Amino acid sequence: MLELAKIIQFKECLLPLYAHMIQVVLDAGFNYDTAKFCMQWGKNFPASENEGILFYGRANNGWITSSNDVNELFTEGSEDCIFALGNQMSWMEDDYIENDNGGGYRPSRSAFIRTMRNVASEYYDEWSSHVAWSNLYKIAPWKGGNPSDSLCYTELDDCVKIMQAEISFLSPCSVVMLTGWNWAKDFLIPMNGGQEPEYIDKEAWGDYWAWAYRIGGRLIIVSEHPQGKPEAAHAEAIVNLIERNSNN
Repeated sequence: MLELAKIIQFKECLLPLYAHMIQVVLDAGFNYDTAKFCMQWGKNFPASENEGILFYGRANNGWITSSNDVNELFTEGSEDCIFALGNQMSWMEDDYIENDNGGGYRPSRSAFIRTMRNVASEYYDEWSSHVAWSNLYKIAPWKGGNPSDSLCYTELDDCVKIMQAEISFLSPCSVVMLTGWNWAKDFLIPMNGGQEPEYIDKEAWGDYWAWAYRIGGRLIIVSEHPQGKPEAAHAEAIVNLIERNSNN
């Protein structure tokens, strides 16, 4: 379990990054409603360094709030709070989640969540409480769809800094990016001193590949978004790469 003092320090690190990112996006003319996302971690995420798994997706729509008030986004108890939520990762194991519009969401129907579960369950019984999840891009259209190229590049610099802060905060043994290389490269190249990293291992799963890199001593696995792809083989490939490379 992560210490409260460390969580507070992480929050203080994120506040100016989110404030700058939101302002840059507004100044660039993206004045439609956007969802603001913040990393989630399970209540039992390991406190020791180089333990636990951090998963990344691309971006999220309709996530809690479209507010641009960074103080509200990071204030506990605010209806717009996106940081250190009470149910953090546990909601992923719910059968059904009602929303404010009379509809709902079934986490079990998400190929992304199922792939996280299939990988994490190899290591943890209560899988969701021991892992973390984030997205590369923290601001995305509220109503749906990935951020446009122009929105991505407007927020990219701040998102890279936020990702570096997330990895530093959690110090996971493995970072698993279920994004595809074209999404991952804009983050991994600056993290690798401006150079495209060379893979240290790879594994096929169906018609696809998962690739392992080591950047700053950290194992980073890049694979495809799992939607519509063979999930068991995907998870097995990721686990095999972790097993072969986590102690090297």
